Amino acid sequence: MSFEESLQDVSIRERQLHAHILRSADYLKKADRQLKRQVSTLYLAIALLILFQGLFALREAVQIPLSCTALIAVTSILAIVNCLLMIRTKNGLRELNEAWLKPEEKTALDSLRAQRNELLTRLPRSREASTENAELN
Repeated sequence: MSFEESLQDVSIRERQLHAHILRSADYLKKADRQLKRQVSTLYLAIALLILFQGLFALREAVQIPLSCTALIAVTSILAIVNCLLMIRTKNGLRELNEAWLKPEEKTALDSLRAQRNELLTRLPRSREASTENAELN
């Protein structure tokens, strides 16, 4: 098997392992729980922002200039939009979180990475050797 085929084989097996782990029930359950916790935290942040912003605006509306009040309102709206955009983002489910992996899954993944790294470190030596042999001939 050539170097390219070996490297491609290891890469395919690593992608298959990633896909298998991402589809597993345990991983999906952990990811769902983590996402729900993060979304709840963001909703709490929005609620607290609206509460304190409203209290501040009611108390200080007569003392601060209109331009400052408008700036505070725009900043609050942007903060709320930011939280809502973060809620909609689900990239955490598409990425492999290695902290959630079972020991055997982590071992398999580390083994595939070690194989790939070994192949990549062997490549320059084998190509250098073939280049030196070609120069000698």
